[in-house]
Amino acid sequence: MSRFVDTYILRLTLEHLMDLDLKRKVVIVTGGTKGIGVSLVRSFMREGAHVHFCARNIDDVKAFESEFETSDRVKGKALDINDPRGFSQWVESIGDVDVFIPNVSALSDSWEQASQIDLFATVSNIKMVIPHMTQGSAITYIGSISSCLPSKDSEGYGAIKAAMTHYVKSLALTHAGKIRFNIVAPSSTLTPRGQWDKFKNSNPERFTEKESKLPLHRLATPEEVANVVTFISSPLASYVVGETIHVNGGELIL
Repeated sequence: MSRFVDTYILRLTLEHLMDLDLKRKVVIVTGGTKGIGVSLVRSFMREGAHVHFCARNIDDVKAFESEFETSDRVKGKALDINDPRGFSQWVESIGDVDVFIPNVSALSDSWEQASQIDLFATVSNIKMVIPHMTQGSAITYIGSISSCLPSKDSEGYGAIKAAMTHYVKSLALTHAGKIRFNIVAPSSTLTPRGQWDKFKNSNPERFTEKESKLPLHRLATPEEVANVVTFISSPLASYVVGETIHVNGGELIL
């Protein structure tokens, strides 16, 4: 009997320790049907949050929603974040927001594309969401290792990510005490049908060479990035403000 009680208490203790206090919290994720966004939606869903996500392709939205057809806690919206009116109406329809994850990126070396999507559209999205954020809420921007690691032929993307990192840290000061702003900066991440997945299939030898140069000899998984984002966005990280959290497997220490 004593052993049963001890085991029961241990299980309850572990469950409590793993509870990120995100149950019934309202979460918005942009770019929720591809790459890291998919894992973000799933991660917040597992923590009991009500997750709203958007993506441009309505078929992708419906397909991903079907994964959660037994739950009413995940709702998708076919939406282009470059459409300020549409984005504003969507946020208005959701109401109060506890966590916002600006995740969309052009993932492009083009100055024009990176500026429009990673800078102007993302800044616009953040500005529209801020009035809806609750006391003690969190906005966690998905940055990139490129913001602090120079790379050949990728000047535009890295520079825009660096600018957004500075912007988000400034917002952390402006809204300190009400909204926690942080950045999670992943390194190269292997996502299904993503850029690195395509590179792996088209250039397996060069992909293996890329991995061999990394401390862990592999790329990040989207789940590993999403786990960090979920924790940093949770009330358990309430004293983490204005930080850049790198998820890079030690790449920056090379």
